[in-house]
Formats: sequence, C-alpha cells, structure tokens
Amino acid sequence: QGRASRVAPPTRASPFRCARASCRIPETMAPLGRSATLRGLVALAVGGSAVAQWPGCQEQNTVIRNAGQALFANLQGYGATIGCFLDDCLNSDKFVAIEIESCAKVCMSLPECKHWVWGTEEGEQKCWFRTGDAGREAGEGWVSGAQSCVPPGTKPLIMGNEECWADGFGYLECCDPKYGPNGNAQCWDGVFNYDRCCFPKEEL
Repeated sequence: QGRASRVAPPTRASPFRCARASCRIPETMAPLGRSATLRGLVALAVGGSAVAQWPGCQEQNTVIRNAGQALFANLQGYGATIGCFLDDCLNSDKFVAIEIESCAKVCMSLPECKHWVWGTEEGEQKCWFRTGDAGREAGEGWVSGAQSCVPPGTKPLIMGNEECWADGFGYLECCDPKYGPNGNAQCWDGVFNYDRCCFPKEEL
C-alpha cells in the first residue's frame, strides 16, 4: 500500500480470459453450480489450483520423516510440556498434544515450519515439525499438513501467557532460556513470575 504496483503482462494466454460475449464455463465445471464454479476459476487463475480448507487439506496416511529437515525450536513457550526430544521442550521437533489442531497452530506460529505431522509414538499422540517434505512417505494412521493447513480463523500463538506482556515485557525479554530456569529476575514481582508468565494458559 502507498505506492502503485505494476502488473506484468501475462506470458501466456489464460484459459479463462475471453470476450464478454463468448465467455463459457468449461463443461467439466458446469455441474458445480455458478458460485462454486466462479470460486474455482478464481483459485485456478490466482494460484494454479484450488486449495482445500481444513480438514480437507490434511494428508491422510502420510508421514514426513526427519530426513535432515526436523525443525527444532522452543516449543515450551507455546505450551509443550511432555513428549519432547530428550525431554527438552526448549529445543525439540515434537511434543505430546491432545488434538491434531495443536500441530497446525504451532506450525503456523513457527516461521521456519513448512509441514506438521500428527501420529503416535510409544502410545502417545504427538506433533512433529519439518522445514521440508523430503522425508514424505506413506504411513498408516499418520496425518500430515502444510503450514497453511489450519482450522479457519486460526491465528499465530503468543509465546507464554499473553496476560503478562505489556510495557516492554515479553517472552523473549523475560523467559528466554539464556536467563536460566527462572527467567529474567527483573521481570518478576509479587504478581508476575516465571511459572505464571512463561507458560501459556491453555494446553496444547
């Protein structure tokens, strides 16, 4: 916004550009109905393909293995407490979650995350996070999704308890691991403390 954008001329003819008098809906799309067809045409014109919404975007029976693309991050700040790599949720690519939506929410909140995985390890339901899908393979009972595969209305998670953050105080300033197991002492008083502020109120 604030400056004009230039649109490059198309390098090839679009199958959906036509004169007003001669425009026709492809016969293969006609049964979809007018509104659904128009939505499909827009999606195809913009992105090349229609993107399925949640839960249709989930890839059933698909797992994405490590393959050198495991994303290790501070998952504790988003609410992860158990099931992490080497029991360290401050640097892990996985955690125990109560629902598949948790995988999508955390992946959306991690800029480096490109794919999430939902499955079972040692009898516990977990989420995994990946920077790519080189390790993609078939896996009975596993579910995977791209970072964009999230429930409608999902917003990036705030690390820690957002009720604590104001006036220059935030997760990085108060809870970063560099401050040790009790966080930055300058952030705490009789009301605010590490346990209250460095963990989200809602479980994943």
